Amino acid sequence: MVNRVLREFSGSRTSEIVVLNDEAHHCYRGRVAAVGENATTEDDLAGEEKKEAHSRNADAGVWFSGLRHITRKIGIKTVYDLSATPFFLKGSGYPEGYLFPWVVSDFSLMDAIEAGIVKIPRVPVDDDATGDEVAYLHLWSKVGAELPKRLPKGTTLAGQGLPGALEGALRSLYGNYAKAFARWESSDAAARGETPPVFIVVCNNTTVSKLVYDFVSGFEQAAGRVTTVVPGALPLFSNVADGRWLPRPRTILVDSIQLESGEGLKEDFKKIAAAEIEAFKAEYSARTGRPTDRRTR
Repeated sequence: MVNRVLREFSGSRTSEIVVLNDEAHHCYRGRVAAVGENATTEDDLAGEEKKEAHSRNADAGVWFSGLRHITRKIGIKTVYDLSATPFFLKGSGYPEGYLFPWVVSDFSLMDAIEAGIVKIPRVPVDDDATGDEVAYLHLWSKVGAELPKRLPKGTTLAGQGLPGALEGALRSLYGNYAKAFARWESSDAAARGETPPVFIVVCNNTTVSKLVYDFVSGFEQAAGRVTTVVPGALPLFSNVADGRWLPRPRTILVDSIQLESGEGLKEDFKKIAAAEIEAFKAEYSARTGRPTDRRTR
């Protein structure tokens, strides 16, 4: 990577390289021992938390090491870290949330919202329920234990449904989306070909994302030798119409870790996203007149 980046600087002993680290909270030198009160390392964690911390620290280390190699080869004039969360994460060896010592400006989220430079988060504060039963404000604590961590080999979650609180939250937000979609559809924006509003659901692992995806977009259900296609529970997002899969899906399943890895898709994700992959191949061939090759697999 360093050789590729520095090819144009080959032979140079001096440089004016300035590095801008976007999302800089993912770029730091890891620690093998904890520093400070409430600090944790990978070894202090267990299960999914340990896996996540290991992956996060490994990625941070790769980029940090790359910068050190560049510094040794021809030097770096300075590095600017840019991040909306300029602090150490759990398992880094530092207390979670501890600000990087080199932070110049701690610009609060509220200030950023008022300045109009970040997306506006919507936090549910009103609920018909009371006390500890207020579900949507603390949704994860209500449904986390009910969601699967992994899919046993040879099994499927299709048609098993979602925890009640999670389904309720999705339907509630979908109701708001339907109104926004209707406004877009009836406005000049649709006629001008502008993108309709987008609904994004972020899940904690691929098993949960597949469960939510099936609920939202539809799934295949086998009964003996007969397989039927069940439409999604949220009509505007359903990939099924008249008992058939739509040629162009309205809802797609994205695995950000797979996309960012730069490697080929894992087999389990290929199975989960099989319909989207085949739809992409068909559209690619129709648009280019060429068959799909190894780069589109």
